[in-house]
Formats: sequence, structure tokens, C-alpha cells
Amino acid sequence: MLDQSQINPYVRVAMNSVMPAGGGIKRRIIFDYELIYLSSGSFTLTYNGTYLHCEAGQFIFIRPGIPHSFSNIESDLIQPHIHFDITHTENSARVPVSFKDLPALTDEEKSWIREDVFSESPENPLVSFSEKQKALKLFYKIISSETSALSKKAELIRLIEMLINDNFRNVFEKETRFFPIEAQVKDYIDAGQGLSAKLDDLAKHFSYSKCYLDHCFGSRYGIGIMKYRNEKRMQTAKEMLKRSTVSEVSEKLGFSSIYAFSRAFKNRFGVSPNEIKKPR
Repeated sequence: MLDQSQINPYVRVAMNSVMPAGGGIKRRIIFDYELIYLSSGSFTLTYNGTYLHCEAGQFIFIRPGIPHSFSNIESDLIQPHIHFDITHTENSARVPVSFKDLPALTDEEKSWIREDVFSESPENPLVSFSEKQKALKLFYKIISSETSALSKKAELIRLIEMLINDNFRNVFEKETRFFPIEAQVKDYIDAGQGLSAKLDDLAKHFSYSKCYLDHCFGSRYGIGIMKYRNEKRMQTAKEMLKRSTVSEVSEKLGFSSIYAFSRAFKNRFGVSPNEIKKPR
């Protein structure tokens, strides 16, 4: 069973790919989850011993530790896909995509197989979305090279929510069906969607008074919403500076100007963003 507060995904791979006619994937298991959209072509998916014919227009959801293979590819298979962890763990960044079958894995590799939070649901990998076009829009935004890592994570949270609501409605623990408003606010900020939001913006988004929101948040987490948001924003900025320019980070995190960003960054870390960017 899944606690909603555990949904904090890590996007391992998000890309478009083409599998040539006559190719395939030998029997393997993966460590994580993989969501595939079959844009063009057809093939036979062998999933834990069951043979399934897959064709263009279908979503395929491969779960951790379940043996599967692709075969009978008669024409080029266009299959954009996303590999992800539902919960970001300390080893998420170093775990690769697996192309091995279970007997070929080392003990360390076996330890990388994620717990399947959908294990009590049927193993059918063919999933669907009641709002398919909305799901496709999210899906392609995640695999786009122009989408930032923070946005990919935020969009994946929305896509996972749709996936669960349309295919795995019983996955959540009963006691967590009530999701406290302060936890919703925290998750919204953690997902990168509220890093530039003011308290008034959050109050409007969640339909609560800003005083009530701040009181609930402070009571639960021991810190005010804006102080928490500012710290999260600064830590995110520091991480983004490893791969983006100062102006890009300033714009993406919603600062009024690059000067406002530099001042806030120096107040927090004691150095300017440009000093962080200097090669050592």
C-alpha cells in the first residue's frame, strides 16, 4: 500500500526512442517503473509469462522485478518512455536502467529492485487514462529536452496521480486518504511548483486563508511557509547552478531580477551565484 506523502518521484530516463524492425529486448527485469507510450508500430510483450499484443496508441506500464521481453517487431517501433522511482531515495541517482534477467543480477543489483507499491493489483501492464490527451501532454512534456528537471518532476507527480486514479484506485492506505492541507502545501513546494509563490498565491491556490495555512504549516513542521519556501528555493538554486546560468536560475525560480536573486543567494550562502559558478 502507498502513503500519498511518499510520492516524490525521481526521473531516471525520459526520452523518445526507436526500436528497429526485427529488433527486440531479451527477457529482463527492471529496478524501477517504466511508462511507455507506443506511438507507432506493434510488438509482442511477454510479461511474467503472459503474451500480449501491443499496438500504436497504447500505454504500457512495466513494474519493478517483473520479467518481460519485447519481440515480433515487424516495423520500426517508436516508443517514448520514462523510467522513474515513485520515491526518491539516497541511491536513486546511481541506479541504472536494467537489461538483465534476475539470475544474472549481482546481490547488490538485486537490492536495487524497488518495492512494487502496486503489488496487490493485477499485473496487466496495459494501462489507460480517462483523459488521454491530458496524459499525453504531460508525458511528452516530461520527455522534452527543453523541460527543466524540476518541471519534469512536477509533471510526473500529476501523471502518476492520473495513472493511479484510472488504474490503481485501491493503492493508497486507508488511513492516508485524508491528506492534511499543510502536507499538500509542503509537497507543492517540494515538487518545485511553489518555489516562487507568495503566501497570498498559496492561499488562493489551496482555497484557505493565508493565516490559517501558515498556522497549520507552522504547527506541523515548526517553520513558517515562507521561511520554508525560501530555504527550499535557495537550495534548489544552488543545485540548478551546477548546470544552468545565473540568469536562467533567476528566471526559472521567479526572482524579479538577477540582482534580487544574487542578493538573496549571497545572504543565504555568503557567496554570490557567480562565485559558485567559477571553476575550482
